[in-house]
Amino acid sequence: MTSHLPTALSVPIIVGIIVTLTGRTLLLNETTVDRLINRAIAAALVGMLLRESWFQHGLAWILPGDDDNVVNLARQVSHGPVLLIVSSLYGIAELWGGADTATAWRRQRRYDLFVVACTVILLIAGTPARRANLLIDQFLGWPAVVFLIVYCLPIAAAMTLLMRICIREMRQRDATRHERAVFAVIVLTGVGLCADMTFSVVEAVTCVLTEQPISDPEMRRDAVTFVAATVLLVGITVIPLAGALLVRLGWDRVSRYRRRLHPLWADLTAAVPQVVLDLPSGRGGEIDPAVLLHRMTMEIRDSLLDLERYTGAGEELRPAGGGAVDNARRIAAAIAAKAGGRTPRINRTSPRTEIRLGAHDLTAELMELLALADEWPRARSLLTTHDHSRLDRSVAR
Repeated sequence: MTSHLPTALSVPIIVGIIVTLTGRTLLLNETTVDRLINRAIAAALVGMLLRESWFQHGLAWILPGDDDNVVNLARQVSHGPVLLIVSSLYGIAELWGGADTATAWRRQRRYDLFVVACTVILLIAGTPARRANLLIDQFLGWPAVVFLIVYCLPIAAAMTLLMRICIREMRQRDATRHERAVFAVIVLTGVGLCADMTFSVVEAVTCVLTEQPISDPEMRRDAVTFVAATVLLVGITVIPLAGALLVRLGWDRVSRYRRRLHPLWADLTAAVPQVVLDLPSGRGGEIDPAVLLHRMTMEIRDSLLDLERYTGAGEELRPAGGGAVDNARRIAAAIAAKAGGRTPRINRTSPRTEIRLGAHDLTAELMELLALADEWPRARSLLTTHDHSRLDRSVAR
């Protein structure tokens, strides 16, 4: 079959697939599921190219043999990448269903062998149509029925499994709105594909038995279905790619929070260097930004607990200990006092043994720290020249 999309529409879709595949290969290619998704996108790209008339004629110009035979062979071979997409999705569904990750690629090789066998059967069944220089639905006959059954059944089986897994995941209480939306799109796509596959087989059998022509001999519906499913597949995978790209560029929300906290964190950890936690050697760029943010908040909190020993009796340096403006000034004064050699108050609990806030308080605490960090530059500048020099010497250490 040949894509019935105008070149002005198909080429941007192909370019979008290439960009998405390149981005995911660079940023999202570590887990088994990510690799299977990327493989499915690569198969979709091959399928799209094989269905483009300009690509088919390019192959006819390059490859030996009659041009019509090469073009018709490319049309029929294009169904193989579709089945490869399906085998990748089936592997993903198996993993979501709880299959062992360690044996994922061993299972996938079996699925791929099945795809190869199905493709060979498709080419054998499509031989009469190729020789007649017709599409399989134009030639029709029992070979076309075999062709459609071998092509449609794996798609319906894989989509049924995938829909069942998605429905199960949608019913989980901890599923987010975004996850439920993605699962709903997959389920709706699966329903549409299964309906289309069933209709195609039933229509072909009916037409052969009644010797009636098929309603869509140019296979326009099949072309539209493939393109629509491909666009949906790639569109869904763009969402995590965009998130990974934002993290890599430092434009995600967590990275913005870290940048806002950094001036406060830098001054506090310079004044109380013993609170700084070690990072795994050589892996700083690979650590989840959320982990780095959590580490930063812990070091700020421990620094404030240590600096409380240099405040007046009864004063606290906590994110929620009064307004952010007053608290920032007290922190600056405490750093300057420590830098000036003031004797710390004794009988303070070690910051490492303090009881931490519960998980339900983490968001509120982060917001309080951000408010404190926003006031910190002004509080630092309000110190006297004498105290400011002490603060600068402390930070320089």
